[in-house]
Amino acid sequence: MAVEAPPAGSVSRLVCAVSVGGKGGGRIAMYRHLAPLTVNAVARSLPLSSRVTLQPAMVSLFTQLRIGVEKPRMKFARGDVAFLPSGGLICVFLGEAKSDRPLNPIGQVESGVELFDALKSGDVVNLSAPV
Repeated sequence: MAVEAPPAGSVSRLVCAVSVGGKGGGRIAMYRHLAPLTVNAVARSLPLSSRVTLQPAMVSLFTQLRIGVEKPRMKFARGDVAFLPSGGLICVFLGEAKSDRPLNPIGQVESGVELFDALKSGDVVNLSAPV
């Protein structure tokens, strides 16, 4: 599926739909200026379906992406979305967290952060092309 051009006013922001069968949906905004190579690679891999793993203050989605460290950060707040290069994981933070490994920040949960609170390990999350 081709990635559509963002609406007028922003060449950096990509809004993606998130859904979990039977639990609801939400939106994630990815910003190219945070980590351009990573955001473009994630956008090209959409649509993406992944099983969830839960860790303290974080939900992780498995991907097949292999991208290096790009503009890394170690501290994140609730609703932040980042990519863990060492594991190929998209991580959604459920609270304040400090990582032992550098993550590439890629965006923010715009709506439906409570959806991530309700996830259980093994749930399947679908991330689809910009809306």
